[in-house]
Amino acid sequence: MSVSPRRLRVGASALTALAIISTAACTAGGGGGNASGGSGATTLTVNTSFVLKTLDPGRVYEATGLTAVHALYDTLLTFEGSDVSKPVPALAESYEVSADAKTFTFKLRQGVKFSDGSPLTADDVVFSLNRLKNIKASPAVTVSELSVSKTDDSTVVVTSATANPNVPVVLSMPSTAVINAKVAQENGAKDGEDAAQGDTAQQYLDTNSIGSGPYVLKSYEPESQVVLEANPDYWGDKPKFDRVVLRNMDVQTQKLTMQRAEANEISLDISGKLLEGLPGTLQTSGVQDTVYFLFLNADPAVSAVTADAKFNQALRAAIDYQGIAALYGQGAAPGAGLVAPAFPGALPEGEASTRDVAKAKALLAEAGLTNPKVKFSYPAITYKGVDLGTVATKVQGDVAEAGITLELNPQPLTTFLDEMRGGKMPMGFTPQSLNYPVADSLINNMAPGQPTALRSGWTVDRADAAVVAAGKKVTETLDLAARATAMQEWQRLMNQSSPYIVLASNSSTVVATADLTGADYTAAGWQVDVAAVGRK
Repeated sequence: MSVSPRRLRVGASALTALAIISTAACTAGGGGGNASGGSGATTLTVNTSFVLKTLDPGRVYEATGLTAVHALYDTLLTFEGSDVSKPVPALAESYEVSADAKTFTFKLRQGVKFSDGSPLTADDVVFSLNRLKNIKASPAVTVSELSVSKTDDSTVVVTSATANPNVPVVLSMPSTAVINAKVAQENGAKDGEDAAQGDTAQQYLDTNSIGSGPYVLKSYEPESQVVLEANPDYWGDKPKFDRVVLRNMDVQTQKLTMQRAEANEISLDISGKLLEGLPGTLQTSGVQDTVYFLFLNADPAVSAVTADAKFNQALRAAIDYQGIAALYGQGAAPGAGLVAPAFPGALPEGEASTRDVAKAKALLAEAGLTNPKVKFSYPAITYKGVDLGTVATKVQGDVAEAGITLELNPQPLTTFLDEMRGGKMPMGFTPQSLNYPVADSLINNMAPGQPTALRSGWTVDRADAAVVAAGKKVTETLDLAARATAMQEWQRLMNQSSPYIVLASNSSTVVATADLTGADYTAAGWQVDVAAVGRK
């Protein structure tokens, strides 16, 4: 089975958002150029295998939707280019954070108007964030502890129930986009506590954009294409293209299309091994935002072998991490920690795991394990151009040299997910990508006793006390630079005793024709800021 190279959101989303993503073919025409849009109009063509359910900001969660919504709507803050280390002003020209990281005061930019010409005020911000929280769709989890109010028409105060220095990052995400409250309410939107049952605005928002962003929605055909047109009254830097056409196209067709593309065209799904054979004239932009890891069950009742701490360390020592990274192709590297290099808090490249077969054999001998055998499950999919079965087979061969036998158990994705959720899988393999660029969100899912950890039987009482303490230190540290350092210490301890073994990190990539500028991949969620793409 093949899935398009999109984010299989694991770890930070507790693995529940991992789902089958079917590739969709598209009969591709030529590049964008001056095709369609009227005399002299320029069109940017974006080829991508659609992961698209809605363009409603309060409900958007899938990759293609996030790309479009980011272009249609503004948020209080945003990220520029591929840098996700610090949010920058957008609708908010400035903001202040209280010492306890619970109160965030945003001063709104003056003169911003929605695409229909009406002014954007603090009331629209309050309505939009309350609606996001109360309709309780997938992205609502990021704002579940936040409350919002205004002090005047240009000042918004966001309060967190608990100390959370990452609130500015959350308020940079497309789901926190500010919509025209009056128009939204006229078309069924609600922001009260009953919004989950009473809000009926999705159908309207799927075919109409009511934001202040650089583009407006021209057409929405979720099976084939989404067309955006430049907002002539946009308050910020004007987009360089009059139109943006997002085309639904499977990854192999994307590669063929880019091989003959001449101008104004980008693709979002060609990465790793798939980059091989592309013309040298094409540009690529990528960051390592995906981690691939093994997980061992820490519950002796499920597997006495995988629950053995020395077996855990022996398996770590037996793996050829350099060889595994090579399977992923361009943009990959041996695994260092659970935080991918794209995000603050990642371990330095020099701390990547290394192989020591002699050490692995010695650890097995210390544990009294002779030729241990473990059932090794993984989803039978191709992800970012790499068959996960190829990686699993490589792991199997590596550890066999140390005397460990892995019985490969490839499964359909849904079967794999069901068994993993049941907590009875002795050993598995999966990719992980963050839903939003906050690495310490991993603590809430992968630390002992948290949802993802419990699927591997890793309870607090089975964990090293130092790991528990390190995770607590991360969440209690309010300075973001210090928190990133604390995340590094947590990962080092996790590498010593957690049930997770990081194999490699891999890059997502934007491939663009040579004439374009600003076609930078971002790990912020929207993949590429189409309004920032220009021409040389």
